Amino acid sequence: MAAGLSGEELLAWSDTTFSKWMELAERHPEVLAVSCDVYGVSNVAGLLHHIAVVELRYAQRLMGEQETGYDEVPVTVEGFRLAHSGMMERVTNLLQDAAFDWHAVIRFQTRSMGVLLASRRTVLNHTLLHGIRHYAQSAMLVRQAGIAPGWPMDYLFMGVLGWE
Repeated sequence: MAAGLSGEELLAWSDTTFSKWMELAERHPEVLAVSCDVYGVSNVAGLLHHIAVVELRYAQRLMGEQETGYDEVPVTVEGFRLAHSGMMERVTNLLQDAAFDWHAVIRFQTRSMGVLLASRRTVLNHTLLHGIRHYAQSAMLVRQAGIAPGWPMDYLFMGVLGWE
């Protein structure tokens, strides 16, 4: 067993965290309207949209596919789910492909940093950790708005075997 997290483990954490946020948005739709100024959005819905679209676009980059436009993904829970599902399918397939060259360098255009070159491994890890950072920002905002997310978000809880 390697000491670090595998792609599969990061993917599982990303998926679990996404699912919990979608459940929260369905239980408390008002979280979507909570004010948020992260990455130039106006509310939590905008940040959840950013997370889902960016993850899908990076997965498409890894596959060598044309990237989905931001405007093609609705700013709705269903839109977020569709984008996330697209990312999950692509990344799962890549992680199962023993011949995939994770060290190969890809070139891609970003919205804020211009054209970048990075290894596929770096892009994969960014894809899977990008949302975690933004979910933490969202958690603070929704708590300040009086809505408790209601679950522990640290990676530790992906492997806790029990409490005493």
